[in-house]
Amino acid sequence: MNYPIFLSIVNTIQSDVESKHIQMESFRTWQDNTIFATGLELNINLERNTRYLKKLSINFDWDQYREFILADQLNGLDSHPLLDVDGLKQAKTKPTIDVELMWILNPEHCQPNFKEKKGNYRTDFASHWMDLISKRIHANFGPQNNVTRWHVEIEGDSEGKYLSNIQLISYFQFDLSKTKNMQDLQIFVQKSLKSLLVRSSRVVKISEALIEHSINSVTD
Repeated sequence: MNYPIFLSIVNTIQSDVESKHIQMESFRTWQDNTIFATGLELNINLERNTRYLKKLSINFDWDQYREFILADQLNGLDSHPLLDVDGLKQAKTKPTIDVELMWILNPEHCQPNFKEKKGNYRTDFASHWMDLISKRIHANFGPQNNVTRWHVEIEGDSEGKYLSNIQLISYFQFDLSKTKNMQDLQIFVQKSLKSLLVRSSRVVKISEALIEHSINSVTD
C-alpha cells in the first residue's frame, strides 16, 4: 500500500529534525497492511543533557482512510493511487494525524536508595514527584484536549517495591482539514513539529527540576 502523502510528512519531519541538528537515536517507519496503517517512530536520546530522563519517543500514526481523505482534499493530487479505490469513497474519517510523545525516565536515578528507609519508600517517593510533575504540567500548559498520563511497571527486591519502568505519555491529534495543497501541508507539519519539540523541552526542564528538588529535600 502506497502512502505518498504520509511519505511527504515523514520527509518533512526528517529534514526539519536534521536541520535542527537533533541527535536521533533512531528514525524508522512501519507499515501494517492487515489494519491498513502506517507510522513513524522517532527516538531522541536525552541522557547527554539530563540525568533523570533517558529518551524522548515521538510516534506519528496514519492510515489509508486519512490518506484518501487528504488526497481528495488537497489540490494537485488527482493521480493519487487511493482515489480510484471505490471502498474508500464513503470514508468519513477526518484528516488528522495522531501523535504520541513519550518521555522515558531513568528509574535508578529517579529512585535513589535512602539509608534508614524501609518498605516501599521508593514507590512512595516516585509517586510524590510524579504528582508534582503532573500538576506543574497542567499549570504550565492549562486545560487542553490532549491526554497526559503516567505508565509504570513495578518490581520488588529485598528492600521493597520499586518502579522498574517510568514513562510520561501525552497524546495529540493535529487537524489537517485547513491545508489546501502539499506546500500548506509541509508548513503545517513544520509548525506542529516545532510545537511538539518546544513542549517536550519544557516538560524535560520541569521534570528535571522537580525530581532534583525532591531528592535534595530528602538527602539534605
